[in-house]
Amino acid sequence: MHPLKQLMYPSSLAFYGASNNPLKMGTMQLANVLGTGYQGKVYPIHPTESEVLGIPAYKNIADVGAPVDLAQLTLPTEVVPQALDECGKAGIRRAVVISGGFKEAAGDRGGQLEQEIKEIANRHGIRFLGPNCVGIFNSLCSLNSTTIPRPPMGGKIALASQSGAYTAMINPLLRSQGIKICQTMSVGNEADIDLADCLEYLRDEPEVKAIGLYVETIRRPRAFIEAARETVRKKPVVAIYVGGTEAGSRSSMSHTGALTGPDEVYDGLFRQAGVMRADDIDQMLDLLWAFAGQPLPPGGRMAVITNSGGPGTSLSYHIEKEGLSVPVFSPELSERLDAVTGRLAFVRNPIDLTFEANLLLFKQLLEIVFESGEVDGAFLYGIFGWPEFMVNLEKRLPDIKEIEETWEANYVEFLKQLAGVPEAYGKPLIVMSFIGAGSTSISPLTEHDVPVFPSASRAARAMRALLAYRNIRDS
Repeated sequence: MHPLKQLMYPSSLAFYGASNNPLKMGTMQLANVLGTGYQGKVYPIHPTESEVLGIPAYKNIADVGAPVDLAQLTLPTEVVPQALDECGKAGIRRAVVISGGFKEAAGDRGGQLEQEIKEIANRHGIRFLGPNCVGIFNSLCSLNSTTIPRPPMGGKIALASQSGAYTAMINPLLRSQGIKICQTMSVGNEADIDLADCLEYLRDEPEVKAIGLYVETIRRPRAFIEAARETVRKKPVVAIYVGGTEAGSRSSMSHTGALTGPDEVYDGLFRQAGVMRADDIDQMLDLLWAFAGQPLPPGGRMAVITNSGGPGTSLSYHIEKEGLSVPVFSPELSERLDAVTGRLAFVRNPIDLTFEANLLLFKQLLEIVFESGEVDGAFLYGIFGWPEFMVNLEKRLPDIKEIEETWEANYVEFLKQLAGVPEAYGKPLIVMSFIGAGSTSISPLTEHDVPVFPSASRAARAMRALLAYRNIRDS
């Protein structure tokens, strides 16, 4: 069993550093463990409190009197070695060391303490994350030991990061976009488990379909390249690297004690490894969202279906800028499309319906173009729900409220069926919308793994990445 497997799926958890003081980091983390629905045993360890956050506490790990799978330590730096040694003596073999002040701190003492906990862990056979991290999240066992509540549970994306913020602080951003996360690992200083280990573990996690990395340094380049190459044969890996400038390098050293290298070196390393590089978190999430929910396109020919000329033109422009194509449909395909559209529609590609309230038409058109064999993927603009059109009509036509419930039920069912078309045909669909992916009008799509972007450039870039990964995987 990979050491991260038990660490990410513990049946019991000893928690150091939580108290009844709500302003302490450990207290916040324990509250999140208890509040996210974790079903395992939880044992707060506290020298004076008999109860922490409403559950029994223990003065030391020896008092627990039961096997414990995982210990999380959010303690003053100087106390960590002794606590980790006690965990080892109690038979605990997995740990998350949250505490900072180790090699990332100024002076020699932090580095000495980090070496000390490595030696203690090695003596007891403990594998651990950290130090200087924020915890873990695993929606598959409802475990959230980070500082941030309300993780968007579910999905097929995993994140491993040398920054805690990129595994926890991003939760509000994820929720606002309708993105769900399966697992996150904050690796901190990587005194033991590092990003290469995370790749090895996530490669065989069946629920994870796409992996994101936040990178300030690669401590074991050869192991990382080998792990990544094996992983990208099964699932895509997207990385952010931020140590390639003087200021970025200086920040990385103070943040996780990371020695960085120039962008060109890391570009080459990622290419060798088959890892796709993103500019920042927004681009990385865009790509991961598409990877996690959509099939890979067989080629670069794209259909554009819209009920407005501007978005259709913008999509077409950015699709071609990304090196994909928007081919003119054959006369036979255009004739089939023309038979189901209105007289104002243009059906040569893009398909421009002008204004169209019959949303069922979008699914029909998508199926026709996918069946034709003339395209490898599609973009869609023009999904609108009840709130976008009916707010003011409800004031003037009170009786319209009577049909709202039936309309919305049919609308949700339509979007569910639309979301199933890509899998049925093995071709991806990406939606562009100005409404917002977290809105009730769009959320039925995002809940069924269809990515929704507010701009044509982001939509086109995500589709380009799907094709690029197919080429990487098949090369």
